[in-house]
Formats: sequence, C-alpha cells, structure tokens
Amino acid sequence: MKKYLLLCALGFIAFNNDINAQIQYGGLPASLQQKLAFGTIPVSSYQNPDWAAFLEEESGTAISEKFNHAVRVGLHVATGFSFPQSGQLQVAADGTRVWRGVIHIEGAPAIGLMFDQFQLPEGVRLFASNENGRQVVGAFDHRNVQASGKFLIDAIQGDKVYLELDIAAGVKEDAIKLNIDKALVFHRAIEHLRQFVTEGNGIPIDQYDTTYNGRSSVCTINAICPQGTDYEKNRRATVSTINFGIGGGGCSGTLINNTGNTTQDCKPYILTATHCQGTGTLLNSDFDNVLVRFNFERPDCQGTGNTNAVSMNGVNVVARADYNTSWTTDELIGDFMLYELRQAIPASYGAVLSGWNRSNGIEESVNAPRKFIGFHHPMSDNKKLSTSQSVVSRMNTSPYNIDPDGSRWFTQTEVGYVSPGSSGSGLFDGDGRLIGIASTAGTTFDVPVECSVNHRGQDVYAMDIVWYYKLWHGWEFSLHGTDSKRRLQPWLDPANTGVTTINSVTSSCEAISEIGIKNASNSLYEAVAIYPNPSTDGKVYLQYNLKEAENLDITVYDLSGNIVLTAKIARALNGIKTLNLEHAAMGMYFVKIATKQGFATQKLFIGK
Repeated sequence: MKKYLLLCALGFIAFNNDINAQIQYGGLPASLQQKLAFGTIPVSSYQNPDWAAFLEEESGTAISEKFNHAVRVGLHVATGFSFPQSGQLQVAADGTRVWRGVIHIEGAPAIGLMFDQFQLPEGVRLFASNENGRQVVGAFDHRNVQASGKFLIDAIQGDKVYLELDIAAGVKEDAIKLNIDKALVFHRAIEHLRQFVTEGNGIPIDQYDTTYNGRSSVCTINAICPQGTDYEKNRRATVSTINFGIGGGGCSGTLINNTGNTTQDCKPYILTATHCQGTGTLLNSDFDNVLVRFNFERPDCQGTGNTNAVSMNGVNVVARADYNTSWTTDELIGDFMLYELRQAIPASYGAVLSGWNRSNGIEESVNAPRKFIGFHHPMSDNKKLSTSQSVVSRMNTSPYNIDPDGSRWFTQTEVGYVSPGSSGSGLFDGDGRLIGIASTAGTTFDVPVECSVNHRGQDVYAMDIVWYYKLWHGWEFSLHGTDSKRRLQPWLDPANTGVTTINSVTSSCEAISEIGIKNASNSLYEAVAIYPNPSTDGKVYLQYNLKEAENLDITVYDLSGNIVLTAKIARALNGIKTLNLEHAAMGMYFVKIATKQGFATQKLFIGK
C-alpha cells in the first residue's frame, strides 16, 4: 500500500553512521547537502507480523532444544519496494537526481532490508535513515554490488525507513536495479538502537520504554569487563551472525586463522555451529543473506555506553557437518560450520583471526588468572563473556559419562551465563586458543532465581552448563562422508603442516606480538581529546596529557578502513598536535591513538 508523507524536519536532519556498516563509504545524502524541498515522499506500508503469536509458539519449545537452533530475532514481511516505482525523483541544481521513498511497518521496533536486486552503477549512492534522522547508514555504491545481486541493510530503528538514491548527472537510470523483496522486523538484537530514539526534548526513549533493552539475563557480563582483560584477542575474534534468510537466525562465531594464511593471501574464515543453519546445505547461494556484526559490544563494563558495531554481509560456506532442524540434541554428533567472508575485513574494524589448539589432550584444569573463557551473543545481544576453571571430555550431550574420546568439552560456568544465540561461539583455553564451538547447553539448580529474567522483566533461561563441540573431533570428521567440505583439516591446515596449535593474527594476517593486542586503554581514553568534533574545516587538534612520556602513533581511518592520515609523537607527555584533515571528504572517521601499553579509538565527524 502506497501513501504519501509530508516531509518536514524529520528527514536526514542528523548524521550518525558508525553502526551497521556493510561496508559503508560515508558522505551525506544530497537531499541534506542540497537542502531539497520534496514536499511529499511516497510511503509504502506493509503489515507487521504477529510477534506475540511467535513468542507463544516459541515458549512451547523444550529448554533442551532451545540452544539447538539459531535464535529468531525477527519476522519477515513481503514488500516489493523498488526503484523507481516506490519513490519520488527530483533534480538538484548541480544535476544530481535525488530519489526518495519510505517503507512503513507500523509498530516495528526496527526494520532490516533484504534486496533481491541490487545493481548500482558507478555514480549512484544509496542511503537509509530512520524517521528522526539520527541514524543514517551509507553510502552504499557500486563497490557493494555482489555477484549474487543480493544485499542487506541491518536494523534501522523505528517503523519507518527513509531510502535515498543520489544519481550523478550522466548515469542512465535504467542501469539501476533496486528491489527490496522482504523486510525483517527486528524484536531482538536491537539494544544498540536506543541511542537513535528520542521522545520529547531529545530525551532518549529508553528512559520511558524497554523496547531497546537486551533480551538476555540481567546476570550476563559484558565482554569488556575485567574478567576478560587477558583475553582481548579472543574478544576481538568473536562476531555475531544473523541469517536474514531464515527469519533472522542469530548465532555467534569466531574469526579463525589457518596455516596457509599470509599477508598476501589472508582468508577471513568464521567458525560457528552447523545448527545455526537448518537445512545442511552447502550451496553458497543459501548464505547470501548472512550478516556478520563485528565489535557488537558495550565499550564499558556497566553497559551504559553506546555500541559501535560494524558489519559485512554475504558469506560462502567452506565446510560443515550435516544438520537437519528435526534432529534432537542426541542426534547432533558433528556441530561445526566454516564460513569465508566475501570481502577482506577493513583494518579499522580491529578484528583478530583467532589461534587454535586442535589437540584432544589439552590441560583440563587451569589456575587463575588463566581460565577457560567464551565470548558470545546470548539472545543476539551485545557481546558477553563466561568463564570456568576446568573442562571435562564428554560424549555428545551426556552430563555424566566422562569419555576421553568424546566429541564435546563439557563445562559449568563459574562466571556468566549463556543463552540461545550463544550457539557457535568459541571456547578458548588458558592460553587463549580456540578449542571448541558452543553446541548445546542446559541449566542447573545453581542459577539464582534473580538471573532468570532480562532487563524487560521477561522470563529467560540463564544457562550455566555448556557442551562445546571439540575442534579435535571436527578435524578429520567422517560421519557425513569424506569430502573435504565435511571436515575442518583441509581448510584450517591447508599447508598440511600437522601442527596442533597456531597463534592469532590480525585480520590482514600480520603477526601479533606475544603480549597480544592490548586492551582499549581506559587511561588513554581519559588522557586524550579530539576537538573540534565535528570539524567544519578538517583542521583538528589532538590534546594529550599522559602520566608518563610515551611514543604515540596516530592513525585516521575512513569508514571503509582506508588510512587517510598517520602521525607520530615521540615521547609525548602533554601538549597539542594538529591533525590536518582539510583534504578529507565529509563524513565519519576513526582516530586511533596507540602506545605500547594500549590504544584508544575516537570517532570524528568532518562536515564541510
């Protein structure tokens, strides 16, 4: 159903695009730059699916099976929103054609978009915004086009999505193919969106409403908290995955290194659980609609800071154990799936490809400060952690029978809990190497009753026992045939080295020192400031006041990970450094200030 919306001051009135960047190329929509007066914008309205009915159905699922599937984060809506039929076109003074349209799903907390046609020739840019203009994502352009012709836009806050195409003079409109065949109405995995909601006088709506609160237990622990301090590399290797194609199936995964990786040939693999996709398919076309979120975590232990996640979409399936959604946990013998991202991970994401230990003879008990630790996304919330001091080898899902050659590492968490959505996440040993994949989980009587609710007051399962599928078991897995796509060894050890352990590397496969990638330094954040921010002319100042003299390395990245400026300050103590970014285009940037002890990253907006 198409209606028309009067455009007041609700369009692209503000700009924040540090969330949901499938890789974005920055800039501002022409409608804002040219100050176009559209008058009315066509609105395409669609029916909101019944989430309450889905929850009623979901509540009937046995607890033993809840962890055995990807957690649903939303429901599909058929749309049929396309260019040029669903919008209105205007021509700006410089010849740029600006096309705008609106998708409306009344009552939707957030809307994700699924394109079955996405063909943008060079000279065309796509932006998406929420109704109040506080959340703007884009630009997307010809560099985002995939061979499949498909594309995703992650959750946009609210029940209206404003879409804008900016078409340069000379570009033929019939070369543009753009059709949104489905929308995903999000009800989970959206706590990061509360920063974009306002209700009267600019007061964030989360003070009035719990719509954008997390769905996992109130007793889960944010990944940045001190319990994970010594395992920074593992936190940076952990991602959230959402399969738009199966109604928003949410899982967790681990970026993982392999023996063939070099800086010239660096494969961005993600290891997760096969039960995160229900058909057992090995067709890459069935993974066109998988979205991967990086850094989907709070910047502070208290969970008050805004999430600064970025994302990519589309993966190829490299290897997996077979799976069918009708299987019970006892039938789930092999539980691994290996993805490969279709693009290189931008350096600005700060991601790590985790090292691993494929041995079945690991040290099963460790003393503090060493620990077994998992980072994961329960209920597809922001990243959390859970730890224990020991694991036991078990066969499949038996909680009792110890089996040295079993397929699972069994552990009872001593800190933190898991939930559906934690599936596919990694278990790391005391040395920070991946040893297992979260497969199934349960709960004991040790979980306090106050931990069985979320921040909305809803009942949830806080699970404290987890069976992690062994990397060792999947290495030469043969239950589902001998094809290389049914085992891990050909992909994680393509050089046939026979090694049992490998170290972590950066996302560009550069070596990481023995001390690893340091934590984002709270003390450094407090000791540096960037101003003016936003900058209107590109002249920016970095002020610093350090406790002791240190060498500072300064790197400025754009949204696609390109380095636009580097600088060094030898033996910096206190002072001001000018960063000349007058040559930089309008948009969002990341300024990374690093020392030997840690680093701080700050966002910078340049609006000329």
